[in-house]
Amino acid sequence: MTKGIVLEGIGASPGVAFGHVHLIDRRRATYPKFHVPEHQVALEVRRLLGAVAEARAALISLKERAPDHSAILDAHLLMMEDPMLLDASRRYVTDEKRCAEWALRSAVQDVRSRFDALGDAYFRERRSDVDFVGDRILSAMTNTDSGRIEAAPHDAVVVAHDLSPADTIALSKRKVRALVTEVGGATSHTAILARALDIPAVLCCAHVTERAGTGDLVIVDGSAGEVVLEPDEALIARYHGVADERARLFATLQREVGQPCVTPDGRRIGLLANVEIPDEIPSALAAGAEGVGLYRSEFLYVNRQDLPAEADHTEVCGAILDALGDRPATLRTFDIGSDKMARAVKLPREHNPALGLRACRLGLARPPMLRSQLRGMVRAISARKRGSILLPMIGSLEELLAVRAVLDDELELLAGEGVDVWRELAVGVMIELPAAVWIADELAQHCDFFSVGTNDLIQYSLGIDRGNEQVAHLYQPLHPGVLRALAHTVGAAQRHGIPVSLCGESASDPALAPVLLGLGFDSLSMPGLAIPRVRYVLSRLRFDEAQQLVTECLKQGRARDVEALVNEVVQRAIPEAIALLRDAAHG
Repeated sequence: MTKGIVLEGIGASPGVAFGHVHLIDRRRATYPKFHVPEHQVALEVRRLLGAVAEARAALISLKERAPDHSAILDAHLLMMEDPMLLDASRRYVTDEKRCAEWALRSAVQDVRSRFDALGDAYFRERRSDVDFVGDRILSAMTNTDSGRIEAAPHDAVVVAHDLSPADTIALSKRKVRALVTEVGGATSHTAILARALDIPAVLCCAHVTERAGTGDLVIVDGSAGEVVLEPDEALIARYHGVADERARLFATLQREVGQPCVTPDGRRIGLLANVEIPDEIPSALAAGAEGVGLYRSEFLYVNRQDLPAEADHTEVCGAILDALGDRPATLRTFDIGSDKMARAVKLPREHNPALGLRACRLGLARPPMLRSQLRGMVRAISARKRGSILLPMIGSLEELLAVRAVLDDELELLAGEGVDVWRELAVGVMIELPAAVWIADELAQHCDFFSVGTNDLIQYSLGIDRGNEQVAHLYQPLHPGVLRALAHTVGAAQRHGIPVSLCGESASDPALAPVLLGLGFDSLSMPGLAIPRVRYVLSRLRFDEAQQLVTECLKQGRARDVEALVNEVVQRAIPEAIALLRDAAHG
């Protein structure tokens, strides 16, 4: 092979690692594929159900050995009970007379295809979970482990087409150096666990299993999203230099972990974490998170035939609040579209789900869904006298008042049932629709805080889909139209005396931090690992200087002119942050 090949992917967990490739590719595994006679159908069904039971027992055993990651493993256990998977497998055996292995793989492909058709990146990444569940059942059925997880040496860099959460947990016990996969994204379970376990990881690295061989020397840069195969001495020296530079920067950032984020002229900014499961909280707190600014509750709805019960919401929300101690937490009600919930709520498929029945609109159209989640959240919050509720995709005052009426009704019902309801519970509105921006003054009179979701706000404002490579380059957080919408929202919050936070992807970019500071946001919520870098920039830039910067930015007509102004201020005020921002641009 050619030495020194640099492959690019998504930097999912930071750090530089050196090691030797341990290759895992379950796609190369073979399984029986034949039709069975009628008299053998019952036996094949028993084999299928027996393999499911064995795979469940293995996952339960792993869950007991790794209790810190139980939430993700619980999701796989639920999938093993999913009628969509099990009933389809049975039908392939009974109706088409396929052997159990072939029937299972066919059913897995059916379920996977449904996830492939979804437009939301978060839900598309859940298709891998279906593959993992199928692989575990198939391994139990054939008494094989095509992944050879346990064979990975302690200094291995594991290279795979994909890894399951169970794989990642098992590999962490073996102290592997890094993870590289061909699929997955920043919200995949592999990425979440890699960050929680502090293992450098690069995902979505195309064709790496074809280019890498077991035993090959490899370098993984989880910040830049680079994988170097068979590096020469010059490349090894270069990446050792990168690792040393990052180590010095990390040491600087770590010295400030736990300190409040305060500008030199005394402006205090809260730095919070975005999470979807309780497992993410320890690593977020270790990075300096002061609480959770956004809990995405969609995880509870993934891969289920039925809707989560009130008790499910109470349990998970309670676990998040308990993991935070006395720190704050903002719990968002579900932001799910009808296409992703068709199995549970039997809604017709829509041509454009992003503009259809989703989030609070779906909750108001299906009140039992909304009421169950609100009751579960209220129970968890009231028991601890901490926490707030955030309402997504509010586009009109009527929607806000309708959801609040449902919440008020449930508060009274719970009180009547003997629950010591916490009456200081705060309710916020997520500003992510342009309509919400321009009626922010009216919304602010009927809620306790704003949280701006820039991911959707930018897409709706600019009319682009970030997942569409043809227009992804037009996704501009510093577009003058976006900045003016943010300025108007902050102004409305300030006029009505309510806090305003920002919880979109923009919050995690240190290069945008001076603008967000100058706009006047009270807090920023982001993935935990981004907090040290954002704190570094904010704590070295004067608030009054950031305000002057924003005043000039709002006069500009082009995003590139705004970027030039921001870069000029950063270079003048904190020139040592340039390397930090360059590194953030990669990771």
